[in-house]
Amino acid sequence: MAIRLHNTLTKRKEEFVTMTPGVVKMFVCGPTVYGLSHVGHAKTYTQFDFVARYLKERGYQVTYAQNLTDVDDKIIRRANELGVDSRDLAAEYERHYLDDMAALHNTNVDVFGRAHDHIDEIVAQVQQLIERGHAYRLDDGWYYDLTTFPGYGKLSGRTEVKAEDSLARVDENEQKRNPGDFALWKARKPGEPYWATALGEGRPGWHIEDTAITEALFGPQYDLHGGAVDLIFPHHEAEIAQMEAASGLDPLARYWMHTGLLRVDGAKMSKSTGNFLTIRDILKTADFRTLRYAFLSQHYRSSMELNDTMLEQARAARRRVENFARLIDRSHEGSPASAALAREARDAIFERLDDDIDTPGALAVLFDYIREQNRREEAPGTAALALLRDLDELFDAFDLDEHTTDDAEIEALLARRRELRQARKFGEADEIRKALQQRGIVIEDTPDTTRWWFTEEVTSV
Repeated sequence: MAIRLHNTLTKRKEEFVTMTPGVVKMFVCGPTVYGLSHVGHAKTYTQFDFVARYLKERGYQVTYAQNLTDVDDKIIRRANELGVDSRDLAAEYERHYLDDMAALHNTNVDVFGRAHDHIDEIVAQVQQLIERGHAYRLDDGWYYDLTTFPGYGKLSGRTEVKAEDSLARVDENEQKRNPGDFALWKARKPGEPYWATALGEGRPGWHIEDTAITEALFGPQYDLHGGAVDLIFPHHEAEIAQMEAASGLDPLARYWMHTGLLRVDGAKMSKSTGNFLTIRDILKTADFRTLRYAFLSQHYRSSMELNDTMLEQARAARRRVENFARLIDRSHEGSPASAALAREARDAIFERLDDDIDTPGALAVLFDYIREQNRREEAPGTAALALLRDLDELFDAFDLDEHTTDDAEIEALLARRRELRQARKFGEADEIRKALQQRGIVIEDTPDTTRWWFTEEVTSV
């Protein structure tokens, strides 16, 4: 089955056909590095990390590029507030961002493009727009004239700003020809970084940074552009207007993928509004696997609210998979029937993922497989373990390693606990339960025996 993706540009699912067979050029809008990244960033970049992993798993040669906005109004404003150099501020928070991504195991970006490394390309692209009649000059810089590009709005279906749009980077100037016109190059102002160029002394506008970077990396057209849904308008519309007008080629990207927003108390998570939780904050209370599972248990296009309840559900769900893996006899090859069951589950999982990266559907198939395997008399064998390992290459949300926890030791402790309970020494018996719980082990008494499994992160292994 071919991969089908929901294309924001066409508003429908389409078969994924790349410009060069077997090769994917993929770009995702990265952060503006002026503060610590929040959990909304974690959702978007974890889900696109999965997309890159899956495309590689399906045999594509993937180049995944992400920009880092390190020249921007927000950075300058924050640097001035703190009394530091804007370049130093951006470099500091870029390091924090990369550390956060590593902590989340989002490791599939191949190229990071920084605006300050592409000033020449930015200037060249603005000059192309000027030569083609798409730009005009005002006293504070060069602007894009939206009336010269009839295709503006084809991604979002609109051309005017709405109240819910992010307006932090709307370039205001009463002399603009049209309200939506945006800055391509901003003239030098006191206390701001600048470059001396053919456009005059100044710095790039926000939108032009991305298209200059992607043109330098991929050329004027490439396969896949991603980002959060709040970037569709006006940022991604501006990217399309710039690159397609400068090159004369349509489309800029064949497929556009957008992730749903993360919400806190019903509102979008955003640094500009102060309604956010940093990645570092959340990693103090939830491990990276639980976070990855929480994000990937939702479809990438869906909005989600992250809260304690969802994290507990995610932790419990991934523990079900890990407990199943713990029960696998790794020396037991298993019967042909057991191998066939694992193979059928894998095919069904990949069929779900081929359908617009349906990660929740894929996880549902996995749990159906685990339930079916648990109903069988034959214990799961190496085929089951191979299936779990293959899936964890994609999800990176399960701890499948054999820990040094001594099962015989635990069974001996449980036997001692049973003896204590029979002797009605309940306090001493409960101390054993508490000690096991501290090691991440939960126990359940049944009429015939006592079952145990890992429930929290095991630290003493």
